[in-house]
Amino acid sequence: MLFLSFSPAGAQVRFGLKGGFQLATLDFNSDALKNTNRLGFSVGPMVKFQLPIIGLGVDVAALYDQRDLKVDDTVFKQKSVVLQGDARFGVGIGELLGIFFKLGPRFSFNVGDDFVHWLTTEAEYKQWSLQETMLSVNMGVGVTFAKHFEADLRYNVPISKTSDFTWNELGDELWDQTWHHAKSRTNAWSVSVSYFF
Repeated sequence: MLFLSFSPAGAQVRFGLKGGFQLATLDFNSDALKNTNRLGFSVGPMVKFQLPIIGLGVDVAALYDQRDLKVDDTVFKQKSVVLQGDARFGVGIGELLGIFFKLGPRFSFNVGDDFVHWLTTEAEYKQWSLQETMLSVNMGVGVTFAKHFEADLRYNVPISKTSDFTWNELGDELWDQTWHHAKSRTNAWSVSVSYFF
């Protein structure tokens, strides 16, 4: 276990690794498109600060995040670098077992494809544009155990949109087209485990 004392009051900092799985829901603002649930994962380093005030702390993580997104029966991979920070409050029995609650912002930066387009077998055009950056809020609860481990369950609420989707519908004639546009947001439940050195 690594402790670095920053003040006589006993502030501590610990470094670790975090990894987990998520169930993401792509929610469109159009009834013409179905909301879909897809799996993803995230992994990366984190640091946890325990403040001198009993029970209060802060953690920061830099994660690689990858999730599947599905629209119109087509599945794409969204790849992001995520920076997230949480304020946390917890109680426990020493370092053997504890429970904590956390809340904080999450910034996602797209590092994969940000624009995809294709034609269907009916010659209808589809276009999907992902945002370069996305802002959301994490809220969750977790447990610490065996001095080095913690596990948490989090719900991620989007503040900014995830993507724009544009498609057309053909009429009886080729020049008879109707264009549609929809925006999406992605909510996600995630379960993760962290190990602190």
